[in-house]
Amino acid sequence: MEINLLDHLPIQDRVTRLRRSGIKGSDFRTFMIEIGMFMSYEFAKTLEKEVISVKTPLAVTEGEIIKDEPSIIVVNVLRAAVPLVEGIIRIFNEAECGLIGAWREETPPFKVNMNYTKIPDINGKIVLIADPMLATGHTLKEILNKIKSMGNPKRMVLFNVISSREGIDKLQKSHPEIEIYTCAIDNEVNDDGYIVPGLGDAGDISFGKPI
Repeated sequence: MEINLLDHLPIQDRVTRLRRSGIKGSDFRTFMIEIGMFMSYEFAKTLEKEVISVKTPLAVTEGEIIKDEPSIIVVNVLRAAVPLVEGIIRIFNEAECGLIGAWREETPPFKVNMNYTKIPDINGKIVLIADPMLATGHTLKEILNKIKSMGNPKRMVLFNVISSREGIDKLQKSHPEIEIYTCAIDNEVNDDGYIVPGLGDAGDISFGKPI
């Protein structure tokens, strides 16, 4: 497993703002979008580029494009990942997108329910799964199992804003081939399955707590 901790200042600034208790949902979504963009900049360094000729109004010159971009599938784990994915696809606007509706029950053993899956053909593609929080690892383990049952991707990458040691360890055992990009690694998961210090429930903060 490859773990990439993105600790540069713009990302850490936004993560610090996200963590603040009482943050407005509109601000939370804005910072999450920006983090998705910043994470994508870092991830783009690993992608293959191509030098092409481009005709400007005055001459012909050379330029670079992201050759791998059309091969990226961004998987949106509903609902918490919606603003994070918005930031990602602002950078990789030629990427395809998939959707997974997955939620974890609130009490141990934190059973995972998946009731909606729409993902393009993943064979030979770079599958980028976006989920703001990697806590217990139960949900992402099942999501990765589901995706791997659908084909043979070229790469499987997780974008997690905050990860726990426990969640990383769980995925390392069950899916050691994946790559993780994260902005912070926290040491504790409490009895309710939340990362501590974490930031709370990303979906509820972004969109409101459901009744």
